[in-house]
Amino acid sequence: MIVCLNCENKFEGEFCNLCGQSSSTHRFTMREWSKEIPHKLLNIEKGFFGTMKSLFLRPGISIRQYLKGKRKLLINPFVYVLVMCGVYIVLSSMFAQNPALEVTENQELTKDIFKLSAYIQKEYYKIIIVIMILPMTIGTCIAYIRSNYNFAENLVLNAYLIGQLVIGDMILLFLGLILEFETNKNVFLLADLFLKYPYWFWVYYNFFKPSKWYFGILQFILSLIIVNIGLATMLFITAFIFRIFQS
Repeated sequence: MIVCLNCENKFEGEFCNLCGQSSSTHRFTMREWSKEIPHKLLNIEKGFFGTMKSLFLRPGISIRQYLKGKRKLLINPFVYVLVMCGVYIVLSSMFAQNPALEVTENQELTKDIFKLSAYIQKEYYKIIIVIMILPMTIGTCIAYIRSNYNFAENLVLNAYLIGQLVIGDMILLFLGLILEFETNKNVFLLADLFLKYPYWFWVYYNFFKPSKWYFGILQFILSLIIVNIGLATMLFITAFIFRIFQS
């Protein structure tokens, strides 16, 4: 019999039947670190890159299996979002050269909606991205109302999707350095459109599996309308708060 070092339960086998901890837990050494880090990052079933791979190759199937109980397949969706946002913030602070953010007067900032949007993305990116999950979830609950997925399940779906869309933001960040998006916002909008929205549609289509392809397109458009209304509301509230603190 093996005594679990986590909960002191006596069991046989490789994992504790109560808490799931491995029976082969060892003292941390540099050798253990060299094994532990690659394993946690690259493990296909529950690692970070394994989750990313599954969400790129078969997002709908992976998320449906996660919702049905295969929780070892993907890491927690909200942990995934926060990690992705953290990586983006670090990369953005290292590489982004955004002249629109070089604003010294709040009054000038609140007058220009584009500068305000850029400022929010830079300073409150993680908060805005996490809050975005809410209008996206409301959008899918309404647009795909016949799917029989509840609000919490739609929340999980959109949390994973947000995490993947942050990867698109990272790609746009590096493309912006090469193509100088700040001097040509139309190029940025086109890049954003063709990089993220086809994947966004594919995730919803793959997950909800509408009976007709054109139903899938109409439902996706409806969900986007709801998301944009939610984001516009968030932007308006943010601008209003800025004006209050400015006065």
